[in-house]
Formats: sequence, structure tokens, C-alpha cells
Amino acid sequence: MSLFYIESNMVCLVFFLLLLIRSLKGVDRQEKRRVFDVVIVCHVFYFISDILWAVFISGIVEGSPFIIILLNILNHIILGALACFWFIYIEIEQGAQYINQSSKRYWVIIPVFISTFIMIGIYLFKPELFMNPDRSATGFYNFVFLAVPVSYVLLASFRSTYRAFLKGNYANRYLYFIYAAYPLMVAMLGACQMIWLRIPIFCFGCTITMFYIYLISMDTLVSMDPLTGLNNRAQLKRYVSSEASDRQDYYILMLDLNNFKYINDKFGHVEGDAAIKMAAQAIKRACTDDTLRPFAARYGGDEFIVIVKTGDEEKALEFKSKILWFLSTLNQKANSPYEVTTAIGYAKYNGDVSTFEKALSEADHKLYDEKAEIKNASK
Repeated sequence: MSLFYIESNMVCLVFFLLLLIRSLKGVDRQEKRRVFDVVIVCHVFYFISDILWAVFISGIVEGSPFIIILLNILNHIILGALACFWFIYIEIEQGAQYINQSSKRYWVIIPVFISTFIMIGIYLFKPELFMNPDRSATGFYNFVFLAVPVSYVLLASFRSTYRAFLKGNYANRYLYFIYAAYPLMVAMLGACQMIWLRIPIFCFGCTITMFYIYLISMDTLVSMDPLTGLNNRAQLKRYVSSEASDRQDYYILMLDLNNFKYINDKFGHVEGDAAIKMAAQAIKRACTDDTLRPFAARYGGDEFIVIVKTGDEEKALEFKSKILWFLSTLNQKANSPYEVTTAIGYAKYNGDVSTFEKALSEADHKLYDEKAEIKNASK
């Protein structure tokens, strides 16, 4: 093993340490960010372990077969954990609800433990299956070493690709494809590393791809509302000035929760946040109809904006009805001491950026007309 291989891993190790420090200083400490940090930590430990392995294999430091075996097992555990936590990160990032349950997350982690016990058992009782007399790895070792990490990789890639084609995900389809491609890229780099052991393909490849993923995650952070998972106000402005500036007909729907101040004052801000998230969930479910190319954003507080690509008022009203129906369904399931309802105003928008504020104002007026009607009807 060349000195260049060791130096390359050390450079990549420094990069990941800097990336970890930068990530830990971030203000976003949601669950997915914490899991992302664990992925970075796994990279750090893997490079440290790989550096030690290279030092002993190259003969720079004399190592016994026991140390080589120990490092092989350590590499296997770290690589399995890296693939496992990347899979968990992908599932959280893409909104899989089951992964937030501790019992189900344990099931996701179990294969790493099983493969580790298998590797330890074979080293203890049948080491010749893993190691040739010259200390080089056997084909069977490579299979056991990669079986679990590759399984996580393929599963993450398959699920990301599948979700990319689901209705409602068309707006973020590019991100789903990136997340599908990343684990496959890492797997190919690992396979190449197995073939060309003396070339630091894996460390450089992981560093480049992880840096790109980090940039994407930062871009998502600045464009997404952390509470609801919808686009934020800044992203709305970018959308209007780019995609929705094609001089085609749109409808703008503006939503504002009814009695939101009462919910906040009576039940507390935690329940207020829950009400906002319920409304956002209803909007997301309505947006699965990608024939209208809906764009949804949290405008601020308990206000939301949805832009649908149609000049047909009837279709816009149908979309409005869908939101109200989904919100009613979520209320029934929640069984909360309060009901989350919303008024929705709408206005036609011709795709000219200079007229957007006027259309938004018109939707706002209709919104408060509807609020007044709801208030009078409740008297």
C-alpha cells in the first residue's frame, strides 16, 4: 500500500472533520440533520480505520494477523453503519413516517449486527475462509464485507427512484434522483477500490459526492420551511420570478387558518404548531394531483400560498375543495379538542411577474371575504 494512499485518506479525513464542525455549528438540529452528522462521523472513522489498515498492510508499522483481523472487522462495522445511517437519512429526508418509530428503526439497524457477528464467528473458527496465507482477502471475505452495505445502498436507491415517479414529487424529482444516484456511486467506488487496492478511489469519490450532497442539503435548508416541510417565502419568490413567469395562466390560492390565535392562546404554541402542520399536510395531499403542477409554500405564520398551473376557474375550485376535504379528514383522525379549519381566497395570475402582487392582493381580499362569511355564519 503506497504512501500516497495513506496521505489521500488523511486529506479526505481532514475535509470530513471540517464538514462535521461546520454541520454541528448549524442552527438546524432536526432529526435528519443529526442523522446526517452521524453519516459524516462514520466517514471520519472509516478513513481513520482505513489509514491504520494501510499502515499495517504496507509494512510501515509491523502488525500481527490479529491486528489485521481487528481492523478488517472494524472497517466492516463502520462501513455497515455508514450505509445504514445513510439509508435512515434518506428515509427521513423523503418523509417516511415509519423511520421515526424507535422499534422500526431498530429493525433497520439489525442487519449490521448480524453481519458483524457472522464475520467475528468466521474469523474465530474458520479464518482461512477470509484470509489467504499472504494475508490478502479472499473472495468470500469481500462478499461478506459488502453484502449488508450494498443491500442498504440498493434499497435506498430503489426507494428514492420509486418516489421520484410518485405523483406530487415531480417538483423535487431532481433531488430524488440525486439521492438515488449517490449510494450507487459510492457502491461503484467501493467496487473499484476492491479491484485497484493501491489507488485511493473510494476516499476521493466519497469526499466529492458527499460535498455535493452537503451543498444540496444546504440549498434545501434555505428554501424549505422547517416546521411544515413546504417551500418558504424566499423560495416562493424564486418560483414566481423563474418558473411561473412564462406568461401562462395560473391560479393563486391563499389560505389562512381560522381561529388560530384562539388555538395558540387556549392550548399553547405546541398545539399551534400542530395545527399549522396539519394544514400543511392537507395541502401536500392535495398537491399529489400533478396535472395542475401545484407549488405550495408557507407564506408566514398560519398563511399558505398554492399556485396551480391552470386558467380554468373550475379546476382551481376543485383543488380548493380537495384541500378542505383532506383537512376535514385529518381533523377526524386527530381527534383534537379543537378543529383546524381554513379560509381560502383565490385569484387568476397571468404569469407576468409585475402583476403577481396584484393577483396576490386579490386572492387576499377574497380570503378575508370568506373569513367574514364564516364568522357571520357561526353567529
